[in-house]
Amino acid sequence: MKKIFLFILFAILTATAAFSAYFVWDRTPIPEYAQKYSASPLYCSYNEKTGTEIKFEFSPNGKAKNSIPRYEKQELASQGKTRIVFHDVYTMTNQFDYAQITASLFIEKLDYTLQGADLIVEIERKGAYTPVETTENANTVSIFLRPGDENYPAISNQSPADNSVLPPGKRKIKFEVNLKADLKTLNVFFQNQEVAASSTQITPGRYLFEFKEPIEKDKEYSVKTIVTDSQERTSIGEWVFEGQLAIETILGKDRFNYLGWWGQINSDNVSVRKTPTSSAQQLGYLSSINKVKVLEEVSGEDIDGNNVWYKIDGGRYQGSYIFSGYVTPIAQPQPPENLAVPQEVADGDYWIDVDLTKKILTLFLYDKPVFATYVSTGTDANPTPVGTFNVWYKLKKTEMKGGPPLVNYRYDLFNVPSVMYYDNSYAVHGTYWQDKFGTQQSAGCTNLTKGDAAFIFEKTNPKLEEEKISVLSSESNPGTVVHNHK
Repeated sequence: MKKIFLFILFAILTATAAFSAYFVWDRTPIPEYAQKYSASPLYCSYNEKTGTEIKFEFSPNGKAKNSIPRYEKQELASQGKTRIVFHDVYTMTNQFDYAQITASLFIEKLDYTLQGADLIVEIERKGAYTPVETTENANTVSIFLRPGDENYPAISNQSPADNSVLPPGKRKIKFEVNLKADLKTLNVFFQNQEVAASSTQITPGRYLFEFKEPIEKDKEYSVKTIVTDSQERTSIGEWVFEGQLAIETILGKDRFNYLGWWGQINSDNVSVRKTPTSSAQQLGYLSSINKVKVLEEVSGEDIDGNNVWYKIDGGRYQGSYIFSGYVTPIAQPQPPENLAVPQEVADGDYWIDVDLTKKILTLFLYDKPVFATYVSTGTDANPTPVGTFNVWYKLKKTEMKGGPPLVNYRYDLFNVPSVMYYDNSYAVHGTYWQDKFGTQQSAGCTNLTKGDAAFIFEKTNPKLEEEKISVLSSESNPGTVVHNHK
């Protein structure tokens, strides 16, 4: 019995020692933080009343008391940024929904990248700059951007506004600030470079700030303003715009396919100048009944922040200039669709189509339109003839003299340019005495601008030898087809 007792006692002691050894091993201290973490962006949500929440989830690579790594917040108010650095983060999965970020009125840009052993979260702020708040829940961290109250500086009336266009040249950029306390600091960044802005007090607490910078065509520009008042309340305004001709956004880059684009004069007694300045020689006037063909958009005198002037065709004032603010783009002349080629036209030939209803002339190369423009056609009393004809006589310039049979006026016009006669005395020709294109204005001929007429004249038959001023059609040099229709 004694031996059995001793054996049992030995067994108990052995088991106790083994259990104690296991218990001591299992009680190895758990570290505060893991050596490595992985991060996963979960979501970015915006609420008008509560602000923006940016949420990350973390996973330690081993046992640790903290499922969230060490991190620190840095407020960079003078730069309009908040930076949060999460340490010992080596991997990252998932990414934020871009649409969620852009929906926030408090975020201009959100960057989150791994740099070495750190996850760097950098938030470019806009609107009221309130210090970020962070909350932790299990293995997630939420970053909150709260809205400011009505006492924060308010930045408004940015000019040019966000996503607008500004003509090339040295341009004035403006914005206003409303303050409930004295202004402490103002930082203005243009293309990420700090610039100085002049200030004008409009009313108590309301200021206008402005500066000038050179703007180039086809380039995007950014402006950031950071305003802090004497109560340490900061607001940030940021916007982008393009250096661009406004007309290009309306009519597109191909607006010169037909030698130029058409606009309507939008006021009366609009001065036409010899050069693009308001002090240049005045050549005449145009009114709201006139359409003009713009040949070129040029930089000229700055008027109310706009230095774009238009060089125009004519009509009366070919090669002269009009301030762009007086010209509104209109629907551009379009070639007719599904138009049957007249049987008189041979493959490879040019021919002229005139839509008498739309007042549009189109030059075709057989079945392909190559040019379209507005024209003036005959009045109801003296209409342009309908039908298919051939040019029988071409002259670089000529005198036109006579008068329609049913009216009491006469005309005597010298040096009418680029004349293409068809159907006896009717002609397609250039015009220097009127600018009412797109209307019924003539005594039966088809009137074009001088530039358009010269282009058509060069393409059509009969071919004219360079040293000659006129040519009659012949069997070996037949005239181009002119097809007039309603």
